[in-house]
Amino acid sequence: ESYLAVLSRKISNFLNVTAQCAPSILISKPKFHFLVHLLAFIRQFGPAIIFSTERYESFNHVFWLTCIFSNQRAPSRDTCTMFVRNDTIKHIVMGGYWYD
Repeated sequence: ESYLAVLSRKISNFLNVTAQCAPSILISKPKFHFLVHLLAFIRQFGPAIIFSTERYESFNHVFWLTCIFSNQRAPSRDTCTMFVRNDTIKHIVMGGYWYD
C-alpha cells in the first residue's frame, strides 16, 4: 500500500509538470488519462506489467486488414499471401533486388 501512495504522488507530479510544459498533450493523448486510473487498475488486476498489451493489439489491426479482403475460405493462406506481397513491395521500394 505504501508503494501505491508513492506511485500516486509520482503520477500527480508527472501530470502537473506535463500540464505546465505541454497542456495540449493531456487532451490529445489518451495514455495520459490512463495514468489517472492506473492505481485503481493495479488494485483490481495486479501489477501493471501484466496488462500492457498495446504492442500486440496494434498488430491485430494488420491482421484485421488482411482478413477483410479475404474470401474467408482459407484465411491463413490469404494472410500469408498478403504479407508476402507487402514484403516484396517493401523490398523493391527500399532498393532491394534479386540475383539472377
